[in-house]
Amino acid sequence: MPADCSPEKLGWKLFECAGHPIETVVIHGKAQCRMIKVTAVTHRKDPILQTCIGPSEEHVSMAGITTEASIIGMIEKAMPGRLQNVYCCSAGGGKYMAVLQFCKKTASDEGRQRQAALLAFSAFSELKHIFLVDEDVDCFDMNDVLWAMNTRFQGDADIITIPGVRCHPLDPSNDPDFSPSIRDHGIACKTIFDCTVPFSLKEQFQRAQLLDVDPSPWMSGQTVPQEPSHWKPI
Repeated sequence: MPADCSPEKLGWKLFECAGHPIETVVIHGKAQCRMIKVTAVTHRKDPILQTCIGPSEEHVSMAGITTEASIIGMIEKAMPGRLQNVYCCSAGGGKYMAVLQFCKKTASDEGRQRQAALLAFSAFSELKHIFLVDEDVDCFDMNDVLWAMNTRFQGDADIITIPGVRCHPLDPSNDPDFSPSIRDHGIACKTIFDCTVPFSLKEQFQRAQLLDVDPSPWMSGQTVPQEPSHWKPI
């Protein structure tokens, strides 16, 4: 309600929603709703009403912020300085999927990235999938994450599955009808996708770097260097 509202009478009752509400991952769900009856409302002059429409990017981004904070807090306590960033993208509703950007500083850090993923599952029990990427991969860009999956990941060696674990009840695939391995609705197989380079091979997986361009000739009004005269257009 807008600031300084003063309802004279406020009451509510539970009722079954007409139709199906849309959940965070843009699927229809089942829910009970509260119907509010207000007989009078006063407000200040020129009120401003702020609300959030869901499901939307705004909605799932807010959900993802709390998930990211929980993960960062848990991992930073266990292994300080290794976790660089966390992103819970909108495709997972801010709850089902996380991308962890992890820095292996020494050879003994090999394997710690997977331990970090296990800690993330502990920090936020509704997580279902975790992608692990190196510090040179932009965890906020899903194209870059998928690039890492295509160039630094092998399915027979880099997938870790944890079946029979409680996840989010709104995921429709978390149901015995979907898989005989699921005993109860809301149980799923948590999965880690390790898209990081083994520490011993990091030198072989350096990303190509573009040369820096000096913009000063264009900024200062100087004559822009011309291409050599012997160059011919293709």
